[in-house]
Amino acid sequence: MHPALLSEGLENADGDWSRRRLRQFLAYANQVYRLRALLDGVRDRRKDPVVSTALVARIVLLTGLLRIRSFNALAPRLSEPWLQRALGLADSSEAPCSVDTVSYALKRTEVPTARAVLTNIVRQAERKKVFREGWYGALRVVALDGWEPFCSRNRHCPACLTRQVTVGPKEKPRKVTEYYHRYVVALLLDDKLEVVLDFEPLLSADVRKERGQKGIEGHEGEQTAAKRLVMRLRNTYGRWLDVLVVDALYANGPFLTVAKQVGYGVVVVLKKETDEPLKESLALWGQEPPAQCVEDADKKERLELWDCPELRTLATYDGPIRVVRARVHKLGPEPTEPSTWCFGVTGKATRLCAERVVRLGRGRWHIENTGFYQWTRYWRFNHVFAHGKDAIDALFCLFFAAFNLLQLFVYRHIGGYGRERGRDTTRTFWRLADEMLGDLERLTEPIAWDTS
Repeated sequence: MHPALLSEGLENADGDWSRRRLRQFLAYANQVYRLRALLDGVRDRRKDPVVSTALVARIVLLTGLLRIRSFNALAPRLSEPWLQRALGLADSSEAPCSVDTVSYALKRTEVPTARAVLTNIVRQAERKKVFREGWYGALRVVALDGWEPFCSRNRHCPACLTRQVTVGPKEKPRKVTEYYHRYVVALLLDDKLEVVLDFEPLLSADVRKERGQKGIEGHEGEQTAAKRLVMRLRNTYGRWLDVLVVDALYANGPFLTVAKQVGYGVVVVLKKETDEPLKESLALWGQEPPAQCVEDADKKERLELWDCPELRTLATYDGPIRVVRARVHKLGPEPTEPSTWCFGVTGKATRLCAERVVRLGRGRWHIENTGFYQWTRYWRFNHVFAHGKDAIDALFCLFFAAFNLLQLFVYRHIGGYGRERGRDTTRTFWRLADEMLGDLERLTEPIAWDTS
């Protein structure tokens, strides 16, 4: 028995702390979020397939949930009665399909139908008042950032982006081509639940030509994909979201204009002192002392704050931009060098006080810790399960859906743990996923996916 899990309220009332955890999770996902109906809606371009797309989607979702490291590791499990029972199938000495079939189907999946699994779970959670209160000032905040899950110097597909890297000794360096995929990810920021809302791939030159874009000179940039993602967030979730938190790459008029058009406020990191509007605000502040000093006993730091509202010096953006600067001093027995943060603020985010703007802007790091670091280190998302534009996108849709459902299960169904989450939540999540994997061998009968 694991004391860390036991202390966080994961044991069953009868003392058997893991026997029915996988069954409970799937029952919760089906009854509350209609998971089976969502997976049944996934489509692919195969003609008269022997193995249904819904079964493939179910297999992929369980692969992500149970943190199975690769399709090669999945292959022998498909012929085991325990995994067949988890899929809702009758016991058989033969696997319901091969991993080659799973990969083949993923490469032909209609990505919008797989994306609907991810977005509909979040929309249903919102309708059930899961995200009743915003993170700060009743505002619902979304972090956007670029993520590169994997790269290779050998394996590649038409959707791969490319770059030249230098390898070899300094005396005889040489250039080689590196292939990679990159995405812009939207993560809802919150004190507890931080779920993936959506993601958008950066398009390669080949894919852009395939889509009929004219005058193609190379691969797509991160900002182009981000603007496309912002528009889809608005179309998918309506007016439910309020503020985007982004890094210094997005401190430009075109991105701020797109956010303004769809009604989102923005908190963006400002770094270049020679660029507007930071240049103008620094000139206005000059050597003035901070307008406000705030101490945070929990974080053990003191903030010195400067605030400059309604600047209009950014020529590429038609609207006022507020600039907030913070000098952060760590409180402790020994003095340390303070760090300085500057943020540009637009739209709904301007209603926040300067201290909250800084907290929110620095909270962008949640997407690095809750998301990218955890997915890469603990959730096998950096493994190439199946290569190809549609295959990777469809797979991430289902993997992110599993990740979101696990959080909703923990915080909403296992209530005591949701209130006493502790500091190392990532550890408990992957430990719980491992216990579900171990729970497979204790399934004595097929799980009833159809709970209607």
